[in-house]
Amino acid sequence: MLPKKRKILFFSAPIGAGHTRAAQAVRTAMLRQDPDAEVKITNIFDFFSPMVGQLILKIYLTILSLFPPAYGLMYRWGNKDVSASLISQIINWFLASRMHRLILDYRPDAIVCTHATPAGLAAYLAKYHGMKVPITAVITDYAVHRLWVYPEMERYFVANSSLCTVLEGFGIERSRVDSVGIPVEQAFGATYSRELVCRQLGLAADKKTLLVMGGGAGVLPMDEIILLCDELEEPLQIMVVTGNNRVMYNKIETLMPSLKCTLRLFGYVNNIHELMGAADLLISKPGGLTASEALCAGLPILVYKPIPGQEEANTAYLIKHGVAVRADSLDEIRTHLLNLLSDTDTLDYMGRQAMALGRPQAADTIAATIFSQVCS
Repeated sequence: MLPKKRKILFFSAPIGAGHTRAAQAVRTAMLRQDPDAEVKITNIFDFFSPMVGQLILKIYLTILSLFPPAYGLMYRWGNKDVSASLISQIINWFLASRMHRLILDYRPDAIVCTHATPAGLAAYLAKYHGMKVPITAVITDYAVHRLWVYPEMERYFVANSSLCTVLEGFGIERSRVDSVGIPVEQAFGATYSRELVCRQLGLAADKKTLLVMGGGAGVLPMDEIILLCDELEEPLQIMVVTGNNRVMYNKIETLMPSLKCTLRLFGYVNNIHELMGAADLLISKPGGLTASEALCAGLPILVYKPIPGQEEANTAYLIKHGVAVRADSLDEIRTHLLNLLSDTDTLDYMGRQAMALGRPQAADTIAATIFSQVCS
């Protein structure tokens, strides 16, 4: 008799690209370990009509772009106020039947959530609808929000041991929490030839190179940062990744003819690991996945204006471990660049610290643990 094919169902959300990238990294690791497994990634926005999903995303991005303190207030309120849990229960009630139908149709051996909203939905189904499929959570920041916490969760995977303690404070047994790191694709743990990548991009391997990214949500003023960098006396090379932000791409493209520095402009790319391998410093927002990828690549980070909430927590963690500096204005970016670009020893130290802190095997560890302990 042939062994039963293992089926894993991921639930994520497109609120920031990191939640989906984490699911993809673990899915890839699972298929490396068991090519016969069936692994599906589902976006919970598929439970809405496209119009509603787009409206939710638009509101979210508008808040991040225009009123970041409001997002911080909502984050803290959700972490402390019991009324936030009541609202979460209403959302769960509204969406639970849609998720339940998908689960019944797919019949997975395990459910993996990389965003707090589907984690709450799955826990709701286990508690009120008798769903027996084991649920695991992959937390993609260096902080744990209360809306991740449910006694119905079989297992948690977190970035570091301090988050195990946080979950214990929420009443989750230590035995159900694994400190493994934030999962990234295997490519970020590989070593790349800086000379080769620079040659392919038409860059000089002996010049300081910046990687600017994180503008997909429109909250990083990438055009202003580039103009600032172009004013510095030290000759720089800049790689800019705008993702799906076409407005920012067009702005920067318009600037390019007037720039003194060498600039390479990209939209959406699938070789961020190579770009990180060629860079000396990353200027970005501190999303959990971006930070984790940079750590695995040994790349120091200049964090710009972290949004109150998980970005603040991520930034504090990175600074504490000596792999990042923080700028809350363009003037502070200039100051940090002048200091770091003239102090190679500090930049090298930050790179070594980043490499030591990176957890490139996280996705493989999560995949193996789910297969051996959750699906068994």
